[in-house]
Amino acid sequence: MEKKINFTFKKHERLRKQSDFKRVFDSGKSLGGVTVAFYFVSNNVDYPRAGFIASKKISKRAVDRNRAKRLMREVFRLNKHKLKPVDIIFIARKGILGKKYHDVESDFLKLAKKADILREE
Repeated sequence: MEKKINFTFKKHERLRKQSDFKRVFDSGKSLGGVTVAFYFVSNNVDYPRAGFIASKKISKRAVDRNRAKRLMREVFRLNKHKLKPVDIIFIARKGILGKKYHDVESDFLKLAKKADILREE
């Protein structure tokens, strides 16, 4: 019987505390692509968790930063079942402006494979 995949993004799957962000930045590794960069570190829970950053460096317009965060959230939400239990902080890069979902997803999956945080299936 196949395991049912849950495509929701619940509160407990988000990194919200400053201490969580600090732990990932201080002890994690990082990789960067054209559209996103991310820091990641193993966590002690059974599922991946994520935080998202889109600074004013990528755009002064809030609408652009919010779109970047929505794209990164959606990539995480639809691909979290493929990830090992890690804490990830997504950071938007200027290359994300004007990109579609599939561009961001392919960039993330390529980096995740390089970082060896994808589950073996």
